[in-house]
Amino acid sequence: MYYHGPESINNKLLIIIPTYNEAENIELLLNTIFAITSPASAAIDILVIDDNSPDGTAAIVESIKPAYSGRLHLLTRENKQGGATAFLWGFSWGISNGYPLLLAMDADFSHDPQYIPLMLREISSHDMVIGSRNVKGAMIKNRSWIRNLITRCASLYCRVVLGCPLRDFTGGYNMYRKEVFEKIHPDQIQCRGYSFQIELKYKAYRSGLRLKEIPIVFPDRKKGKSKMSKKFLFESIRDVIKIKKMVPADTGIDQFIKFGITGTLGAITNLLIFFLCVDILQLLPTPVSAGCFLIAGTQNYIINHKWSFRYNTAGEKTSLKKWLFFLSASTLGLCINLLTLNLLLRFFILPYKFIAQAAGIVFGMLMNFFVSKTIVFRKKYKM
Repeated sequence: MYYHGPESINNKLLIIIPTYNEAENIELLLNTIFAITSPASAAIDILVIDDNSPDGTAAIVESIKPAYSGRLHLLTRENKQGGATAFLWGFSWGISNGYPLLLAMDADFSHDPQYIPLMLREISSHDMVIGSRNVKGAMIKNRSWIRNLITRCASLYCRVVLGCPLRDFTGGYNMYRKEVFEKIHPDQIQCRGYSFQIELKYKAYRSGLRLKEIPIVFPDRKKGKSKMSKKFLFESIRDVIKIKKMVPADTGIDQFIKFGITGTLGAITNLLIFFLCVDILQLLPTPVSAGCFLIAGTQNYIINHKWSFRYNTAGEKTSLKKWLFFLSASTLGLCINLLTLNLLLRFFILPYKFIAQAAGIVFGMLMNFFVSKTIVFRKKYKM
């Protein structure tokens, strides 16, 4: 690889543009980006990573570098290695050279530079901003209905398999804070091709980072040839399963078992405190019982947050609001317990009354678990 540019840069945003045979687009694109971002020009640099394009793309970039002294950088690779490796290398280069923000985009004008100022505004309150083709207000232009259908189906497939609410998994027009790559190191991304975008976004989502999709108009390229492989759809189907296995997550059964263990620990804590305060210290049972409920409930809330539902709460802190929600869920579970107990004793003749109590505990616990999983500790998509 051949490096063109300074070793250390302190500007704010690095725009990474991989190229292969983009001689018809690259000069106009670079001039357009610098013109659109001119109000913030001192904070924006561009890195072009060219895979030794036969059409002389790198030579064009080299020829216009003097016009943007110190702000336009070029890396020429010896052979065609693909956009995924170019982006990943660019992320590493940008982080090592001190850029707090990085933007990935294509060179064919399908990623309109006019969205850069909007992305810069959104990144101030998010960790990753995605130029999405599939959210409300977005549009894909000049494409066949078959390719549009493939894009939509690929997104739906990813959402279902990965359980992730993003709308555009494969789009490459994305802005990142460096913190994204402190949690997801570029050299740990395993997939290549368009699937690397899926892996990166899914890992960012599972890491609890703040993601934002903004609508973009996505026109198909007017000049040059598309780099999309005909194997893309089949590779993505395989890779999404592979990506799902990369980031382990507890199943509902795993969470329920942990929830049950946590509840048992809470019951032990409750009984021990009650025994100490009432039987040993001779305090009044009712206020002690209320205190035991609060102490055991707090213990259960913390353990569930840190352990039982840890994949749901990754990156989140415990909060007073969620603590109150959890105690409310516990109270609801207790009510279901008592209701079940009394209904069974009233309408059924049981050989042993403890059967009714056992049933009440089970139904109360199921209700408590359902509310905890879907409300208190639900996985949030940070917007």
